[in-house]
Amino acid sequence: MTEAPAGCEPPITPERTFALVVGVESYEIGGFDLSGPARDATRFADWLTGTAGVPQANVRLLLSPLARNANGVTADPATQKCVEDALLKDLPQRDGDLLWIYWAGHGFLDRAHQLLLPYSDATAAHTTHLNLTSALRMWQSTTVGGARFRRVAAIADACRIDSRWKGGRLGFGAVEYPVGQPVTARRQFVLYAARPGEAAGNRAELEAGQFTDTLLKRLDRLTVAEAVRDLVDIARAVQGDFATMKADGRAWQEPTFEIATGWDEAPLYGGGWTEPHAPSGARVLDPLAWTELGELLGGYRTPPHTYEAYRWAFEVAGSAPPPGHRLPSAQLTEIARDLNNRQGTRPGVPLVLPFVQHLASRSPLSDWAASANAWVERTRERLNADPLPPPPPKPPEPPALHVRLTPEGDDEYWLQLWAYQGYFENVGESERPMDLDAVRTALGEHLLTHAASALPQRIEFHVPYELLQEPFETWQIPTGRRNRTVVLGCRYEVVLRCPEERQGLTEEPWRAKWQWYETNGGRHSDAVHHVCDTDVTDDLADVLQLDEPPVCVLADVTEPVIPDALDAILDGGIPIAVWRRPSPATTEPLRNALEADSLDVTELPKKLKYLRVRRRPLALLWDNPGRIPDRRSLSS
Repeated sequence: MTEAPAGCEPPITPERTFALVVGVESYEIGGFDLSGPARDATRFADWLTGTAGVPQANVRLLLSPLARNANGVTADPATQKCVEDALLKDLPQRDGDLLWIYWAGHGFLDRAHQLLLPYSDATAAHTTHLNLTSALRMWQSTTVGGARFRRVAAIADACRIDSRWKGGRLGFGAVEYPVGQPVTARRQFVLYAARPGEAAGNRAELEAGQFTDTLLKRLDRLTVAEAVRDLVDIARAVQGDFATMKADGRAWQEPTFEIATGWDEAPLYGGGWTEPHAPSGARVLDPLAWTELGELLGGYRTPPHTYEAYRWAFEVAGSAPPPGHRLPSAQLTEIARDLNNRQGTRPGVPLVLPFVQHLASRSPLSDWAASANAWVERTRERLNADPLPPPPPKPPEPPALHVRLTPEGDDEYWLQLWAYQGYFENVGESERPMDLDAVRTALGEHLLTHAASALPQRIEFHVPYELLQEPFETWQIPTGRRNRTVVLGCRYEVVLRCPEERQGLTEEPWRAKWQWYETNGGRHSDAVHHVCDTDVTDDLADVLQLDEPPVCVLADVTEPVIPDALDAILDGGIPIAVWRRPSPATTEPLRNALEADSLDVTELPKKLKYLRVRRRPLALLWDNPGRIPDRRSLSS
């Protein structure tokens, strides 16, 4: 990796290195204990004071072990008072260059994705905690005075799951620490054991965190100067170790790291954290460009495909986008500011230009698109930036056949067929109500009749609630070759729709969630929510509708619980959901079948077709509020 030019700043020494090391196993919350973190914290402190060479007096070790793990432990407990005295009062007054923060224990994310780490004296009703995200903001401001601590390295061996865990069992209050003016010379490196939404695993045979055990093997025999210099490479090596373990089934989590250059947590792009300056010659927006861009973007919400435009900017610059598949803000101007603060490998391309160019290419507002393209070209010429390639065209929407079933009496339905490819066209309807066997026959005849001209790729069943349990994807339809039949879901992407249930209080969250999905894409870490039997409670719908994400629920529930799960999904406004059809051969967890850790929600219709061919009967709700044919009289 690139190192700072000689003479720019003195090297990091052990004597000017300080650390807060915390391991929490025992909590005042019943059933919350965790074996391993105290040992992990002790091992990390041993590395610091051993080969890393940090004086013992510079390390604040706080441990709250389980009783069976307390033999020989001589450390203050990891209570709120002890942690806050060390991190917020004592250490900021020390004359140091580098601060290590290590924490092992439970971890949760709040709605703003801040990492909350409960103290040992936390209770269920009053879950006192360290807000690590806020604490790092404080450490990057003038609250830590003078020229102290030009580097902060934080390591969290903790889960990053929703703070509303178990239906709001824990009582997290708001915790924010005082933040002064930014100290841009300070740099921070944060290494997490897992991605947002993931749990961090323990090695049961060692009673130790799998992440810490892997990390310490990479830190072994390194001095503090070597560890600081190579921290990015060490983190990437740990990620590689977990990728290998994940491939052979020994791990599920994916460690991630962030590098920040300013108090606002704007990440440094380029892969290093010790360089004092970004590469020279980088193109950034000038004041005139910002003034014009503010007028162009002001008042506009993030439109569909915004995340695609964000990723495209990095592709044009020849750089990998930041990890996490997420936008840095919900505001277009803040996204542009984030891009302007990053540095790709092609300094001749200001990242904001391809971002705006991509937005213009997808905008339905022709006047705005023309103004945006004019701004891009005008700014590019003034900054003498490189020419831009054209953005990729919008992927074509697959041709679809919409099958609407409207109930009439007992077990009979009016049938309407609509073809969609850019617009809806009514292509058939029944003259009288029919049962499901007759519907299947009529559908098969339609597909055979139109096989040579307008074969759909996707079949969307618009059905009343009670038919969500009908396995349409397993229907046998004729091939036209003697008496041969095929499974509908093995030849087409079969999805279910239930728009009639999206009325009243459920309509707004349904539309808002779909809009969020189109804007942020299907790989965002918050897009998917996993549900098992114990999660299907009376308040599940309230939890699901609380925010724009999640947009997809993987309902890994048993057959008796499916109706209650579907009720919560519909009441919560969730537009996309997957659940298993009853089958003696389907015991595989949905997470495994769908490779959920790398799931792209956008690919679900295609992915489920692939799985159905392999005899995994899965149902897919795919309720796009923008693709509903107009209701017309069946007798007209």
